Amino acid sequence: MKGVLVLCSLFILLIGQNIQDARMLGLGGAYCTLSSGFRAVGINPANINYNTNWTVNIFSSKTNILNNFLNLNRYNELNGAHFDNPLSTSYYPKENISRILKGQGLQFAINSIMSIPSLNFSKDNYAFTSNLIFYGDVQFPQAFIDLMFFGNPIGKELDMSFSQNILSSLETSFSYAYDFGEISLGGSLKYLQGIYYSNMEELETPYFKTDTTAFVGSGNYLIKQGLGGLGFALDLGLSTKEFDNGMKYGVSIINAFSSMEWNNKALMNGLEKLGVSFPVREKEYFFFSFKIDSLSSETLLGGASTQDLFKTETYKVSIINVDEIPVIDPLNYIGDMPPFYIDQTGDLSEIVSSDEQIIESDKIVKITDGRVFIPTDNLNDLSSFKAEAFTMNYPTFLRFGVSKNFKEEDVVIAADIMTGFDNMFGNEEKWKISIGTEINKNPKIPLRLGITLGGKDKQRVGFGTGYNFGNMKLDIGYGYIGGFSLNSTRGADLALSMYYDYKKSDQNKLTFIDKIKNFLSTVFDKVKESFQSDENN
Repeated sequence: MKGVLVLCSLFILLIGQNIQDARMLGLGGAYCTLSSGFRAVGINPANINYNTNWTVNIFSSKTNILNNFLNLNRYNELNGAHFDNPLSTSYYPKENISRILKGQGLQFAINSIMSIPSLNFSKDNYAFTSNLIFYGDVQFPQAFIDLMFFGNPIGKELDMSFSQNILSSLETSFSYAYDFGEISLGGSLKYLQGIYYSNMEELETPYFKTDTTAFVGSGNYLIKQGLGGLGFALDLGLSTKEFDNGMKYGVSIINAFSSMEWNNKALMNGLEKLGVSFPVREKEYFFFSFKIDSLSSETLLGGASTQDLFKTETYKVSIINVDEIPVIDPLNYIGDMPPFYIDQTGDLSEIVSSDEQIIESDKIVKITDGRVFIPTDNLNDLSSFKAEAFTMNYPTFLRFGVSKNFKEEDVVIAADIMTGFDNMFGNEEKWKISIGTEINKNPKIPLRLGITLGGKDKQRVGFGTGYNFGNMKLDIGYGYIGGFSLNSTRGADLALSMYYDYKKSDQNKLTFIDKIKNFLSTVFDKVKESFQSDENN
């Protein structure tokens, strides 16, 4: 048991609310009215010219890792625990595990954003950004936990549903904000360049069952892989100015009307000309299946091998609807036989191969929604199948924000409420609220604290600080996911940002030392020009 827990812990450490940069993390996500410059893109583009004239990214990276079950407190409770003896001092009711997981199985996820240096900048009302985005999640079936802690109940089918999503993409945007005085409107047009996408779809419900004599089970999965995604998205935002009482309001919708098409034929052909190879051809997918057939001690002792009783297969397939498969009489058919068909003189639910060397009939799989999976490892001609690129939605969310600047105390308090329009890649169709504060008593070293409540994680806490080297700024943020301390957190956020932020009003805030430096720099430049002029003469 201890080894299993250690393995789970290592896995959590190895894998990594969409927090965009270190300042946003420190504020707990309350950023709709406080973001500015290129950092407003993806949050509220109406803030591009808020309190700045131009900004440029030097370095910015953010990563979070999380799971839905294990934290240090729970690990210590489970490590060495007795699950069946209530009188033991280390007793832990194993029913608590099912209660915590709520039948959803073990889930792990990572999300990472890296802003490409120098390709994220803003100038007055305009901004250009380019970010690398990676997201991955995996969900193991609840049956794994049930078997580990509760054994295998006789006659009960255990759900073996398994899911996995991986996305990497390059998000490039051009943004513009227009200031109407009291309010600003902004928008971002995004070009979405997909790099890699993988998704595992379960075909009907996979199961594992123990009957009175043996183990049985089966499951089929379709693994979609995409290279060369292409799509567009639109961000829209509105923000007020900061009023005399320090209040500011904002609203934005991010990634509106967005989608991404994968395995685009023209794009794939272009990549192939550049020497890029693909694991599957156009119209192809990976098919994985497992089957457990009467696995018991008797069958094993009777001479049956585990390969005969527990079978797994992985091969390439293409998809066709059953009503598109020709129905023929093979004995009276004139002309070249189709590669696969339905024999009208036999079982109409059975799909037959005309050449078992090319297509093995026992590998053809038909499911209840009418789709048929044809093995294509030995099939050169895929013209019988439709050339369909698949499309996925891109995470879309809505955000409202308000902030109050207590100027005399050098404190800003902000709050956002937000919701997603889908459940794609960490997004949630649940309302969440974020509250954050930034303390600038020391203008060189800001202090930040924020919290997000709601959603699957229930709560997130963010801490942040930084250092201002004049116009050069460094921010760092750290956060707990699903807890308020290191022992209770089920994941972590970490972000680091360095950027240049210039505003004309900075010239009026120069210290005496800064003015001396500028004066000496001006004198040096004039002396240098004088020497160069003498040399030329």
